[in-house]
Amino acid sequence: MQSEVTTDITAALVKAQGAMKTVKFDRENSHYRNKYASLASFIDTIRGPLSENGLAYTQTTEIRDGGFVLVTTLRHVSGQWIGGEYPLPVAAKPQELGSAITYARRYALSALLCIAADEDDDAEGARTSNQVNAAPAAKESPVKPQLVAPPVDPETGECSPHKITADDAIKLGSMLVSAVKLAKSEAEVDQWLIANDEALVKMAQEAPKVHGRVMANVSDKMQSLTKAA
Repeated sequence: MQSEVTTDITAALVKAQGAMKTVKFDRENSHYRNKYASLASFIDTIRGPLSENGLAYTQTTEIRDGGFVLVTTLRHVSGQWIGGEYPLPVAAKPQELGSAITYARRYALSALLCIAADEDDDAEGARTSNQVNAAPAAKESPVKPQLVAPPVDPETGECSPHKITADDAIKLGSMLVSAVKLAKSEAEVDQWLIANDEALVKMAQEAPKVHGRVMANVSDKMQSLTKAA
């Protein structure tokens, strides 16, 4: 998604990216002992360089085919723009969208500006990504993924946050939902999402309806944990 002409916004983005400092990783994943950047930290890093080069961004929710999507648009003072869409839960109540929208905003901005939001995991993510990408594209399904046995960590043998390898989007979604339903805290749910971010992004692109169902379950779990706190 972009304007017909992008010469000015491209030149401005080159300067803005050159001026951006490393994002401050202000959150920690206790399972992997690595850090990642919160949405607030990400915004604090990009706001100045964007503004100084005539750039601004907007993130809005819109309805596409009966479902919600997050629309992230980078705009230039010339009127030129580039952007993208990120699917949101299709069956969630307004208050249940909070955690899903925050997650989507963070990764949509990260992808649009090509800025790392997590610490390097020594190529483990690349190895898992290659396994996921090798699988055939899954067909979209309106059916909610059925629960399967929660995935266990191949190293510890426990159902603790880790990257999940599955043959298709539906199986991956089912395993992730099963794991999230067993989570004992919001932080643990967040760790599952971070560990499987690359697979979730791929799912959002190739099987958005499945992704929406998965994130709806995540939102339900986060809401129940919030009420129980």
